[in-house]
Amino acid sequence: MLHLKYELAGKASTVLSNCQRYYGGLASLSLYKKAAEQAVPLEVIKAAIDDAEQKYNSAINYDRVAIVMRNQAFKVMIDLFKKVAAYLQVIATEDDIPALLQAGVEVVATPKRKKASTSSSD
Repeated sequence: MLHLKYELAGKASTVLSNCQRYYGGLASLSLYKKAAEQAVPLEVIKAAIDDAEQKYNSAINYDRVAIVMRNQAFKVMIDLFKKVAAYLQVIATEDDIPALLQAGVEVVATPKRKKASTSSSD
């Protein structure tokens, strides 16, 4: 099984621009479009991004209430992308790696497990 993730940390402007880029990649990813009824709909993701962007712009003047609302909107948006990554992780195969990378998804290499050596010393 592949381990997938999105870069969803950092400054608010960076997270917002990354999410917009990830949305564009998801919209063109045929793997995601094929099973869209089981995944988070693209319309919901787009609405969360638009809401987060609107709240980000309204919090620029350091209004505390607007900042709290921005943080809540960002949390919703980030949670959606975590769900998308988890869904893609379940349905993606090794053959899908190039398309996933082009869509902005990070494919994390899984560490190889060391087998316990069973050496007996007499």
